[in-house]
Amino acid sequence: MLGSIAIQAFNKSENVVGTLDSIARSSGSDKYHLVILQDGCSGSAETEKYRSDWAQTTQALEEWVSRNGDHFVSARFERSEENNGPYRSAERLVNRALETSESVIFSEDDVIFERDAIEWFERALNHPMFLRPNVWAIAGESKFFDSYRYLPPKADVCRALEVAQTRDLINRFVFLDFLPSSCFATTRDKWAEFGGTRGTTNGDVAVIERCRAEARLCFWPVIARCRDTGMHHPLGYSVRCKGLHHEVFKNTYVLSGMLKGASGELSEIPDKDALFNEFTVFWKQLAS
Repeated sequence: MLGSIAIQAFNKSENVVGTLDSIARSSGSDKYHLVILQDGCSGSAETEKYRSDWAQTTQALEEWVSRNGDHFVSARFERSEENNGPYRSAERLVNRALETSESVIFSEDDVIFERDAIEWFERALNHPMFLRPNVWAIAGESKFFDSYRYLPPKADVCRALEVAQTRDLINRFVFLDFLPSSCFATTRDKWAEFGGTRGTTNGDVAVIERCRAEARLCFWPVIARCRDTGMHHPLGYSVRCKGLHHEVFKNTYVLSGMLKGASGELSEIPDKDALFNEFTVFWKQLAS
């Protein structure tokens, strides 16, 4: 049975079109069903504030599917009439995608996929270590090579790329005890274990709490295949909850598209803490 790509949308037309464009460019995406769900505006906390942008997003999505829908095995755009909020919407979207697929790649409306992102998810979904019952999902983003709010010097980027290339980090993964909220892949059976939790209020945090309480894991790439671009979008959920000048930044400076070479066999990195310390802690200390 074919897999599905599920995109959650609300009111950021330019962002979601950017996400969809990157997915269409990603190798192998033409083998998937595409399902897009736009949450409703009526009944939201600030209905009138978002109504115009919501209607603009509806139009942009209809036009995009009309132009690009034939790229996929099937393309379906659905729109809720009433506001369900981001957590319940995500659960409903993934449930619908899994009605006709054994696996799903879920993404919010502000994630950019690298050209090999779909390939990464496929390789990870079929990896024996993902099949272990305590592993719930696969991330597209990476926790490595993130400079937070700072722009890394060119010399540091060059050094990181050299290390990534010589150590074959594009084919390495780690297990972490939390799931990303913005983008992940999973299967129907694994979603049945945590999907209901993901759909509750603050469900992304509740899933992390369950991971840590129940020793559940997520399969993360060392080199990012996806990047979250919407942490500071004025219409985004992060800004709505934390304010326009909130302190959470994502600034991934090494992506799979920046590296050369064909994909090889995926293998777990033995000492993720050492790599994390080498390329992440410095920037985190600056941000604190």
